[in-house]
Amino acid sequence: MKIGKKIILMLTAIVLTTVLALGVYLTSAYTFSTGELSKTFKDFSTSSKKSDAIKQTKSFSILLMGVDTGSSERQSQWEGNSDSMILVTVNPETKKTTMTSLERDILITLSGPKNNDMNGAEAKLNAAYAAGGAQMAIMTVQDLLNITIDNYVQINMQGLIDLVDAVGGITVTNEFDFPISIAENEPEYQATVAPGTHKVNGEQALVYARMRYDDPEGDYGRQKRQREVIQKVLKKILALDSISSYRKILSAVSDNMQTNIEISSSTIPSLLGYRDALKTIKTYQLKGEDATLSDGGSYQIVTSNHLLETQNRIRAELGLHKVTQLKTSATVYENLYGSSKAQVSDNQYDFSGQSPSYSDNTTSYPSYSAGVDTSSASAGSATEQGTTSSNTTPVVPAPQPDVPVVDDSNASAGTANAATIIP
Repeated sequence: MKIGKKIILMLTAIVLTTVLALGVYLTSAYTFSTGELSKTFKDFSTSSKKSDAIKQTKSFSILLMGVDTGSSERQSQWEGNSDSMILVTVNPETKKTTMTSLERDILITLSGPKNNDMNGAEAKLNAAYAAGGAQMAIMTVQDLLNITIDNYVQINMQGLIDLVDAVGGITVTNEFDFPISIAENEPEYQATVAPGTHKVNGEQALVYARMRYDDPEGDYGRQKRQREVIQKVLKKILALDSISSYRKILSAVSDNMQTNIEISSSTIPSLLGYRDALKTIKTYQLKGEDATLSDGGSYQIVTSNHLLETQNRIRAELGLHKVTQLKTSATVYENLYGSSKAQVSDNQYDFSGQSPSYSDNTTSYPSYSAGVDTSSASAGSATEQGTTSSNTTPVVPAPQPDVPVVDDSNASAGTANAATIIP
């Protein structure tokens, strides 16, 4: 049954905290935790050297993926598109975790093993997983963001209901004067949430977070309720104090999750060092401008300045030097339209302290004047969460398969006043 890509985004965020919290708490339950989590462990090689950041308690990155398994005719529970992708950084020095949601429709050149026929193809970002699984998705996002990704966590569509039930439910407030329901559009979910404050179970939490058609704020209102659910589940997970409670959570996620984060005698002591970083979580969104290409497809075209700022924000959290020239495998807005897109604000949602709470505070980045070589059709950009789209959707030629990928062999550290794309 389809839960929806927005719910998957929530679940992947929750799973990340669950994995790290397990390492923090289950030191005394090592035999149980490793036995239960062993079936979730799956590693593979990418083009980058495998990181040992966790063992050294250094800042590290994780790609979280929510897999849309779609039709029941698919033979594998991991077959489908990655309809939600979040790049996470965890920094024990700054005691901060960041989550950058990646728009699934970003137009990009896929990166993967040389023997994969889709390597080098132009497609939407979420097609990387369908074309080559987690391995190709990681390699593609690495080239999008110009970083090395240390770890990944992927989860399929099933799990949110069981997870909320595993933490004993959560308390939410329906501020509308009508019951929240999604049964009309998703009849498999008949639960409702009445007006007022109630403790809800897993299916009710799903319905509460999923509804948007009756919300005057539409998808924005739904996203606020989703953040509320994340906040309250995280609070419950961080407050757990018994092995039996963790056993319920493990049972809820272990059949629906894969990761290369290993819970072992060598990693548990290091995971203890990340507890404080989980208390402050800031979220961002990388997306682009709507565009309909000549192939009839709808895409997100990212802008160079915002992608460069996104890359440098992520790089700073990972302890990497700032870059002044943009290296990316995304198709850039300026190369399609020949001009820069106006700067857009970036909303940050903060989860601070042992009992996280969220706030929608808008921070505007300074404007940059992008130096762009429009003869090249492959370079990236981004708009952060809170993007203001144009009133019209431009129609531009579909990308050609021989579009070159940008190179930043001349990139250097320092502060940039312009996002320069290397042809």
